[in-house]
Amino acid sequence: MPTHFTRGKYREEDRVIAPSLAAIENAYDVLRAIPEQDSASWFRLQDSQQAADSGDAQQVCWHLFWDAYNWLKFFWYTSAYKAQQLTAGLIHSYNTDNLLSWVILGRSALEYAAISYYFVRRMSQLQLEGPDFAGSQLKGLEDMMLQYTHGTRFNWRDLLAGNVEKLLNREFDPTGSSKAVNVLTAISHLAQRDARYKDVEIAYAMLSDFAHPNMASHTTVVEMTAQHADKHQSRMAVQPGSLRGEFMMVVTLPWVSTGVGTTVELLAEVSPLLETWLDYVQQGARITIDFKR
Repeated sequence: MPTHFTRGKYREEDRVIAPSLAAIENAYDVLRAIPEQDSASWFRLQDSQQAADSGDAQQVCWHLFWDAYNWLKFFWYTSAYKAQQLTAGLIHSYNTDNLLSWVILGRSALEYAAISYYFVRRMSQLQLEGPDFAGSQLKGLEDMMLQYTHGTRFNWRDLLAGNVEKLLNREFDPTGSSKAVNVLTAISHLAQRDARYKDVEIAYAMLSDFAHPNMASHTTVVEMTAQHADKHQSRMAVQPGSLRGEFMMVVTLPWVSTGVGTTVELLAEVSPLLETWLDYVQQGARITIDFKR
């Protein structure tokens, strides 16, 4: 899989297109530097119950903190790895002139950035530095991470259990941690992050029209209109030429770059907390939790 964009594809590339390409490549270099695998683990419910029954307050605190630490790891690494896969797909789509794949992945990059921001913003409000915590802080993180990991819009439980009747009757109404964050809600939150995102809702609507089978999606396989004296002609092609590609890159690249770059920014924002908590784990720090708060 290529790690850089092919240069020299479009006119005035250096002035209009190259800055966004370079920004995505820089973000991809950061993502590729992350170890290719890691793991997370949680105590079994019966083990945590046994710790509580023992009356050992320090063991109870450790169980709860360990689980919270692993929720944070799971969030960080899954966000990073999905961003790496998306960016690899974007580079491949650009280099092979697959315009439809480009806009679908570009839209996804903005969606993942918005969802990441939704959760990172809520994390920062919890003030999770520790090692002395309020019970509500760790409970807030766990609730948030349960929604991140289990939030869905599809009835996976009945599908996997073989409950075909419920699946076909569409008797699925997720609530609580089973309900996925609405992407439009996340995009609206991202629009308030700072001035860079003031037009992100408009950009997302544009990318959605490209990604859905709507008017804009047709342009991914239609060459730029040729002018004729006696008729209007559309020429359809799997690869509709450099003029069409140039148009699509000019209108989409800045926001695709924003999506990828934002996710990397958010990973960097969470990294100090993850490193602090790793130090607590490695040093066997004394964790305290005030269950009255």
